[in-house]
Amino acid sequence: MLPELRSSAAEIKKRLGPTAIPVGVKLAAAARELNEVPEVRILTSTTPCHMVSAARHDRDDPVVGASSQATKCVWGAACLGLIRTPRRLADGDLNLPFVKDGEAARRLHQGMCMLGDEGARFAGAIVGPLERMPVPPDVVVMYLTSAQVLRVIIAFAYARGEAVICTMTGQASLCSAIARAVKDGLVTVDVPCIGDRAYGMVQEHELVIAFPAHRLGELVRGLEGTERAAPYPYGPFTRWSAILPHSFEPRFTELDG
Repeated sequence: MLPELRSSAAEIKKRLGPTAIPVGVKLAAAARELNEVPEVRILTSTTPCHMVSAARHDRDDPVVGASSQATKCVWGAACLGLIRTPRRLADGDLNLPFVKDGEAARRLHQGMCMLGDEGARFAGAIVGPLERMPVPPDVVVMYLTSAQVLRVIIAFAYARGEAVICTMTGQASLCSAIARAVKDGLVTVDVPCIGDRAYGMVQEHELVIAFPAHRLGELVRGLEGTERAAPYPYGPFTRWSAILPHSFEPRFTELDG
């Protein structure tokens, strides 16, 4: 466990509440890296969203690892660059249940970010809660309410006024967001996909946000710098007059005691 990661995780929870569990994702260049870290529990049949769910919910062994062979979701494996994007995915064949024709299916694929479009770059992944990551992560992922996401957007805007631009396809949301963080260094907010809800136990009120781990300090400084202007949870404005239906108000004669 790395002290700077524990410190950042504690600061995020302090500002966003205990339900904000930052998760680290490390993409391994070689499969042997998974076995070189004793804290990693190796999975043999999993998906990226399943791994993130373990990191969020497992109390005893939340740091998990999986090779490309153990990653059973073709979307997730291609997004993370664990495999070269298969032709059946690039051509949109797997998108056909969601669209009316092949052209729409290909266009839908183009809206996703897949590191595998450039070939197999990585051999596996290590995923764990940020505060317990035994290796420096490449990407940080969080599942948050819309109010918490707003707080993070404000924090990332603190230094340079940066806008968060989202591309949403309804497919491979988590994995595509991780890929964008690796490829383009972007902060991404997305609506979790169906697979994320089936295998990642994501709840209906949650959004996913992902960003490069090297921007973790930027987030923490932004949360600190905007604390006075946008403290979470947000308090309602209460200095207004209450207006009730006339029949609900005490009558003048009823005020005499």
